[in-house]
This record gives sequence, C-alpha cells and structure tokens, in this order.
Amino acid sequence: MPLGFQEVRKAAMGMPVGFIKLEEKFLLVAILGLRNGESLVVQESGKWLAAHLPDAYQGFPFKMTRLDAERYRVCTDEDSEFVAKAADIPAGAKGWRVFFDEEDKLADAAGELVNKMRQHASDLVLAERATEKLTELELIREWEIIAGDEEKPLQVKGLHTLDQERLADLDGDAMVALRDCGALYLAYAQTLSGHHMPSLLRLAQLRWKEPETEELDFDQISDSGSISFDNL
Repeated sequence: MPLGFQEVRKAAMGMPVGFIKLEEKFLLVAILGLRNGESLVVQESGKWLAAHLPDAYQGFPFKMTRLDAERYRVCTDEDSEFVAKAADIPAGAKGWRVFFDEEDKLADAAGELVNKMRQHASDLVLAERATEKLTELELIREWEIIAGDEEKPLQVKGLHTLDQERLADLDGDAMVALRDCGALYLAYAQTLSGHHMPSLLRLAQLRWKEPETEELDFDQISDSGSISFDNL
C-alpha cells in the first residue's frame, strides 16, 4: 500500500516499509504480504494484525484517483455494499450517514473523511519527492528476500530497500541535499522498518501450507498512471 511522507514514521514502527518500481519511478509502500494479491496482516475474520493502519484505508469508503503529478480526485465506489442511494436504504436502518446535507454541502462525517484523503494526497506527493532524490543519488537497491522454508525456499523479487553502504559513502553536500528535501528522514525510517521483515516472513511461513516453487515477483504490478485503491 502506498505510504505518505508523514505516516512513514508510524508505519516503520509496526511493519516493513520498502519501495516498488513502477516503470521508471520508485514508490514508497507498506509491505503487507509477500505474494501478489495476498495480505498477511488481515485474518480470515477481518481483524487487522499490523500495528499501523495505512492512511489510505482510513478514508474508506472514499478512495483517490490521480489527475496529475500533484492532484488527486476523491471518489467512492458506487458498487460497494457500504454505499447506497438514500431511497434504497430501509426505513429505520442504522449506521448509514449521508454524503451531502440539505444544502448540497459535504455532511460533517463525509467532510472529515474527505479531508483525511486530501491530507493523504499531499503526503503522497511529499513522499514521492523524497523518493525521487533517493533515486537520483542511486540509494535504492533490490531487497534480497527469501520466504518459505529451507526445503522450498521462495525468492521474493521486485521489492527494494535503501543501499546503506552507498549512503555511508556520500559526501557532505549530498547529505545536506537529502536532509533538505526530507529524503534522509525517509531513508532512516525505511531502514528501521526492515527489522519487521523477519516477523512478516515467519507469519508467511505459518500461513502458507503448501508454498509454491516459482519466483515471487512484485514487478508484475503495472503502472496505469494512477494510484488505485480499488481493493479497499
């Protein structure tokens, strides 16, 4: 799940954070699983297991589509079971809240969620700028991850992490440039989050009854020009 700049500190305290490459750009993400289409941090009952819930989920049932480099549109999925027309809601049904008030303005509850998504959109832009600086200085490398057990090891490809050796070799001017755009902060947070990867690997080993033998490749993710939250 894509992460914003401000939330990376909270995410790094409870889950591994890394980068994936979409075409020629790296994207900062919370790592929720090790196989495409599978989340290891949600139980079958729906209980969330990780210490941090990504901001993108907290605007539910709203989500965002990207308009350009710095602008997003807040949307909602009209086919969701959590979204309905007022005329279709049974009389006396509890738990439903309107999107708009009688003056066609966003109702309080909906307005709060939309504001969260707006803040998250700005946070994503800041994370992208910092990640671009790390990319410019060639500070992102492939993350070597082996999942499964010793008899049937699975190589996870497509995830990337900070190149700590290269960071240590940077001169003072480069370090200042990283600091000024927030990339140094992001680099340290991402590195710290790596301590949670062994826990995710252990969880995967418990979940997978019959691990597959082929390589696992996050590079299968494609870039349509938008960040999509369709799987919320």
